[in-house]
Amino acid sequence: MRCLGLTSDKHRCTADAVDATGYCAQHGREMTPVVEPTDARLGKAGRATRLIDKLRGSAPRRLVPDSARFELPSWLAESGTETVIDHLLHDPSSLTRWHAALVLRKRRDPRTIDALWQALKQDSVSLVRQQAAVALGKIGTAAVLAPLIEALWHDPDAGVRQASAIALGNLGYHVAADDLASALDREAAAFVRWDCIIALGQVGDRAVEPLLARIGAGTRVEWLRRACAEAIAQIRGRG
Repeated sequence: MRCLGLTSDKHRCTADAVDATGYCAQHGREMTPVVEPTDARLGKAGRATRLIDKLRGSAPRRLVPDSARFELPSWLAESGTETVIDHLLHDPSSLTRWHAALVLRKRRDPRTIDALWQALKQDSVSLVRQQAAVALGKIGTAAVLAPLIEALWHDPDAGVRQASAIALGNLGYHVAADDLASALDREAAAFVRWDCIIALGQVGDRAVEPLLARIGAGTRVEWLRRACAEAIAQIRGRG
């Protein structure tokens, strides 16, 4: 398996993972534990253990609701995960690949992260990549942050960037705030900006308030101004 880390330009690391955390030696040394504020009392060793547990999928995961209802081909829905992954990555039909991503979305299996990341990065059809981003977000572990952040920075399709922003917001990991703020500041598509604002309200801290205030004051779009004000209120409401 390739390393789950990102390079400084927000592309996936090309090195192989060296241990159960899913990181190469360099990223393993540099990795900042992804923890909640209430975990500060655990100390450095405890935080590292919590990180490893999250990446292995053994710790409780973020439960991101999924109300989607789609009819799935029974032959695919009843297939083993390895078979579904094979269709996701290699089936010539984009509809079958989309259905495969949806099957994996419903299964929420951390062991499918690498395959979904490959689809998110490589599939030629934006709707398949979008479904892969949604599926990653539903898994709910810290290991999905890197593929979603990479897509938020680099995917050429606004719908995929939007799905990545929504997933990062729903996951609620504080470490995604800087990347969401950068995306908001450079994004041209209004609906993607709106979802970045919503996500910052979910994960951001007081440091992003000046950006939200600047974006709100500088736009003529009423619903963007309102979203910025609501995100700031949400951040302040958390104290």
